[in-house]
Amino acid sequence: MRLFLFTSLTIFAWLAAAAAQGEFTAPASSSQVPPGATPSSSQPASPAGPNLFLRPTDLPIVPESASSSASASNGANEIAVSSDSDLDNGAPKRLERLPVPDQHEMTSPSHEAEGHEYYTTGAPFPGDGGMFFCFPEDPPSRCEKAVNFLPELLTHPNDAFGDCWAKLLCAERDELHTELEEEAIGLQYIVPRPRLLVECNERFLGPGPLATGIELGLLGPVWRPALWVWGEHRSAAQYYDNGSNNAISEEANRLDLFAQLNLSGTERFLFAVRPLDRENSLGTAREFASYDFGTGNDLPGFNFQPQSAFFEGDFGELFPWLDPYDSEFLDYGFSVGRMPLLAQQGLLLAEDAIDALTITRNTVNNGRNLNQRITGVVAWNEINRNSPVAPNPGTMLDENSKMIAVLTETDFFRSTVNADVVYVAGDDVQGDLVVTGLSGIQRHYFHHNTFNTSLHALASFPTDKTTPYAEQGELLFAQTSWTPHHYYDLIYVNGFVAIDQFTSPAREPLAASPIGLAGIGFAHTGLGRAGPPMGVRTSDVTGGALGYQWFFDGTRKQLIWETGGAKEIEGPASRGIVGTILRYQAAHGQHTIFLLDGFVAKQETFDLSVGGRAEIRLKF
Repeated sequence: MRLFLFTSLTIFAWLAAAAAQGEFTAPASSSQVPPGATPSSSQPASPAGPNLFLRPTDLPIVPESASSSASASNGANEIAVSSDSDLDNGAPKRLERLPVPDQHEMTSPSHEAEGHEYYTTGAPFPGDGGMFFCFPEDPPSRCEKAVNFLPELLTHPNDAFGDCWAKLLCAERDELHTELEEEAIGLQYIVPRPRLLVECNERFLGPGPLATGIELGLLGPVWRPALWVWGEHRSAAQYYDNGSNNAISEEANRLDLFAQLNLSGTERFLFAVRPLDRENSLGTAREFASYDFGTGNDLPGFNFQPQSAFFEGDFGELFPWLDPYDSEFLDYGFSVGRMPLLAQQGLLLAEDAIDALTITRNTVNNGRNLNQRITGVVAWNEINRNSPVAPNPGTMLDENSKMIAVLTETDFFRSTVNADVVYVAGDDVQGDLVVTGLSGIQRHYFHHNTFNTSLHALASFPTDKTTPYAEQGELLFAQTSWTPHHYYDLIYVNGFVAIDQFTSPAREPLAASPIGLAGIGFAHTGLGRAGPPMGVRTSDVTGGALGYQWFFDGTRKQLIWETGGAKEIEGPASRGIVGTILRYQAAHGQHTIFLLDGFVAKQETFDLSVGGRAEIRLKF
């Protein structure tokens, strides 16, 4: 416990010091799918890791660039130069306005005055006899050089590898151009938005005036009913050999269907089913409709039980007559029913279907923060308990467990902080457990680059006796990513340390280990019986991953190459695992994504583990 507190305080002290280097920009949600897949009270913050999936509905996907773009204002005697400017091979510049010499036209660079270079466009400067000079900024400090040393070292192979993959894939690499265009390009064609399967009474993100709506008499709200239906079908042929003479070769299918009845901008019903896969009665695995190439058997997975069925609304909007002047702070969001629930980016909670009631208070501001959201959760059914030591996958459905949680998200000037606590009560076999989580997501501005970081510290404490599903332990998790200059590419480095046996209070079988957030080599694909290439549990283990993500052909194609590993820090075997995975994705049209995976891994005392898969994803 003392080690956990000391390590946590050290990490967050570094976080506060590093965040002071620059200004925070609050992360935005990357999801552009129709609203309804998850209640707003359970949406996680954006991670600093890779963009794992292309979505035809919101292509192109562009990672947030670390480079600022060049711009020029309309005001006289004003010009802005980007940090990527060709004026000094990308060296940052600051601009100062000094008197213009007698000559009205110069080339760049042309003259020196008092030891400084003039930079002009070769045309007379407009205005009242003033011009701008560009001066190099002060050199980076030794501390910044030390911080940037490892990222710069990891960035060096990015260009060579990216160009090589572009040639092999016969694709054009996406480059970031910051210079201003001197010629007008005219009006550009905008690709029409792909329609949903059903859009009744009101189109999703459709143009035009809003309908008049229906006023509900004494209750007061005005509803504009609309029905949207959409979904996704996934089909994959995959082979997975974990090195223990238990190879899996199959063709698996998954279908997600959603129906959303909108009543207004804040009230909606959502219903979802997954008819081609089901959770077994024990909650230990997910069974998919598939064909086993090894045995020649068809495996059933048909299921029409609701995966999600909840109502979401806002108390103040649902009963406006209680506060006609919107001054009584009655805007409490709520959702009730069966829903997915995530917390701490899935490190704390990762349930795909849980019966719960949530109440959310948003826009809480005490003068020291920009915004705060507080959510209370009460769950009473479909809780899958998690264990770091039980046989794989380590989950079990507990019909007797009940859960309460308080989840908070606070936006500060330079960081977004999540502080959560969860209590789950079970029977004598499962036990009672309290789990806490603290995290910070921020952006750090340094001399030559901008870094996105996400730091998490979690701890689990059994309140009664220790069981395989109520263990004491801590989990420290860190993510860092940045975008190399002149490209949309992404480089990420993730690391984790699990001390003792950290236990998550509730997890679905396909997300049985929190370590899946470390990278695609540690995560389940969400389809079929094949597990992750490097399945790691949160029991006395440390590890990490390094990944490169390249974008091609207007971001419609991407390639991720990741290498990672883990090592047990205690135990009789102290085994380790190392592996590498390559993932290629390409969008075809507006509805289809083609995906290829291949990996090689080696675990101590086991044979070489290899696998590959080809998947087609159809969104409609």
